[in-house]
Amino acid sequence: MQGNSQNENVVSLFAAKNKAKDDESKVEVKAEDQESFSDVMERNMKNKERIEKERLNANKSVLRSYRIKH
Repeated sequence: MQGNSQNENVVSLFAAKNKAKDDESKVEVKAEDQESFSDVMERNMKNKERIEKERLNANKSVLRSYRIKH
């Protein structure tokens, strides 16, 4: 009897962590469902174009700073 009453007062740290992870994963799934595939594709394309322009500008400035010619 004494062992059972002690186990009722024990708090499991792992159970709380697992529950928190489950809650986060549910939130992520809901956020993904709201965006359509075409919206994601469009956003990725814009990011790709922006990054390409930034890389071109950065590469030009490096060439100038080191005085390297093509």
